[in-house]
Amino acid sequence: MIVRLLLAAVLLAITLAGLPTRAAGTSGIVEVVSPGGIKAWLKQDPSVPLMAVDFRFSGGATLLPPEKAGAASLAAGMLSEGAGDRDAEAMRTVLADHSISLGFSAGRDAFYGELTVLIEHKGLAAELIGDMLTAPRFDPAALERRRAGMIRSARVREKRPNAIAYRRWREIAYAGHPYAVGTQGTVETISGLGVEDLRAFLARALTRRSLIIGVAGDIDPHQLGLWLDDAFGALPDADAPPPPPLFEDPPGGVDVTEFPGGQSVVVFGHRAPGRNDPDWPAAAVAAQILGGSSFTSRLGQEVREKRGLAYGIGARLSPAPAGSILFGRTATRDDAVAETIRVIRQEWRRLAEEGPTADEVADAKAYMIGSFPISLDSSGAIASVLVQMQYYDLGIDYWERRTGILDSVTLTDVQRVASEVLKEDALLFTVVGQPQGVETMNLQ
Repeated sequence: MIVRLLLAAVLLAITLAGLPTRAAGTSGIVEVVSPGGIKAWLKQDPSVPLMAVDFRFSGGATLLPPEKAGAASLAAGMLSEGAGDRDAEAMRTVLADHSISLGFSAGRDAFYGELTVLIEHKGLAAELIGDMLTAPRFDPAALERRRAGMIRSARVREKRPNAIAYRRWREIAYAGHPYAVGTQGTVETISGLGVEDLRAFLARALTRRSLIIGVAGDIDPHQLGLWLDDAFGALPDADAPPPPPLFEDPPGGVDVTEFPGGQSVVVFGHRAPGRNDPDWPAAAVAAQILGGSSFTSRLGQEVREKRGLAYGIGARLSPAPAGSILFGRTATRDDAVAETIRVIRQEWRRLAEEGPTADEVADAKAYMIGSFPISLDSSGAIASVLVQMQYYDLGIDYWERRTGILDSVTLTDVQRVASEVLKEDALLFTVVGQPQGVETMNLQ
């Protein structure tokens, strides 16, 4: 009762101070809107004197034409290579001297930032974020160093079977769509990138209206509201870039890329329900049963345990704005690829036609419910979940509703969704190696 009264008093004081908030039931998540109109979700925790901030701009590598692939990732790296009055060395020094962890990365659909800072240095962290996002230096020596590093990484990827298999799956499944282009770029595209390309990308991606923020740690809503304006207030108040269009259904079949070595990498998958589809929870349970673990899932049991075809195998749902997929990977001997593909198809078809058992559904739900709180092992992990909840429009009360959502999934639900979603004929396999006895449909 005392805690509730204190919380009510805090919220009342914040409201009187002019900073709107919205609390989510018992989860302790509060929506904070800064005086300048910047929104964040906060889970306050005074037990450790630090704060973690996870933020995302809804616009990533898909904003770029294919010939500029890699510009988003290069821009992300360059934000830490000097901004405002600080060059790269000065930036590294100030971060290290104040134990501030601050970095950026670029994905297919978003541009990401992560901060962990002691509360006593939060003002400095806000200054650094503001400089990096709005006044990056792009000094020539730093740019050349970053670009050279990306080119070396691109050359390594060209020789790694895993990277080749994922690239081929992407190129075939998303042919003609922005998702077909890799986020890291190639030797050719990276070599041609200049400062103007990086500035052009950042100008499109970094806007206040595309910004999503999650915060966890020892900061109250009032302090956070003021901090948000210090960190992000100088960003342009422009419209968020539009999401990419939905992609067409990938073709089914097997594609092989020859690669010597005695072992083949196999990547497989097809389209799945979207993250906001009512069938997502049941589809997630089905995916857990099918490929959630190399030891206990159906694929793990049939491919690894019973036949010894692979050391590990898994499949999972991967949500995305332009279309979600059910996606998996394994590796096996060249002479076992054909049998491995046959078993994967068999288990796909068997779960679709026969459905799961009641025990499988119960075990999958128990794992998914129990593993969620275990994954929240740091303030950064909590802040990341808050961003995910906003990005997929799950609602500020999703944290406390999640267990009930999964609990409500029935055996009948999973049977129905498995029969509708799991399409063995739609599976696209990309194999990198020298597989024996595999019937292919190489698409060049």
